[in-house]
Amino acid sequence: MNTAPTSRLGQLPSYVRIWVRHGHFGKKKDGRGFPPPEGHGEDIWVFGHRRTNQIIYSFDKTLNGFHDLKQLPFNGKKTKPAKLRKDYWSPFAHISFPAGQGSIGRSVFQKLRELKHLHEVAWDDDFRYKNPEEFSEADRKRVAQQKEKGNMNHRPIRTREERGVALNAQKPNSIADIASVLSGAGRGNKIVLSEDAEGAEKKLLDVKVSWANDQDREYAQKWSENVTHGLFEKPSYISNEPEKKEEEKAPEPVAE
Repeated sequence: MNTAPTSRLGQLPSYVRIWVRHGHFGKKKDGRGFPPPEGHGEDIWVFGHRRTNQIIYSFDKTLNGFHDLKQLPFNGKKTKPAKLRKDYWSPFAHISFPAGQGSIGRSVFQKLRELKHLHEVAWDDDFRYKNPEEFSEADRKRVAQQKEKGNMNHRPIRTREERGVALNAQKPNSIADIASVLSGAGRGNKIVLSEDAEGAEKKLLDVKVSWANDQDREYAQKWSENVTHGLFEKPSYISNEPEKKEEEKAPEPVAE
């Protein structure tokens, strides 16, 4: 009866097999992975849904229907679209960093993504209640009835569907997060170039934020001095646009 051929490596002494198994061949590569493309991270585009105020952060000016869709969580039935429609999604903010500072832009991008995820999963019990602007006619009647009974703190509770809609609307939170991260908040924020020993004074990288609607920046309570604001080449709305007045022509002299 023929036996199966054994490997020649098994015929070697044990110490030789250990050396072959644990030997390292070839040159070691310096660095971690492949270097990023040139200019990667110098631009961050913030996209918003026209109806639901959902948010997507992207390094590209156009959305990727496969990768960017993963940023949208499932907050209930019919809260996550099956695909990204171009007529619903458009950029409302653009964060631009100086040339060669892509690593800082990637750090800011990471923190914005983490804060967005935190808003979507870590909400308190107060989120279960409706805001006054969300009250329906039935809610207003119920609140009035409770006030007549002496219950002045009655607040209608959101349904599961209404809670999913409220979780999707992350545009105000996103703009507040942008202002906070660009001001140097957070441990390990690379936008902080240097700071004193006590951390009272920080030297921040100058950043420009362009808006499709200049009123959107008012969602943030305060912007740091290192942030300058601008508008898109074709903004969707301008609140302080100067009114154009027609120049009155001087009356021509009448010949006598």
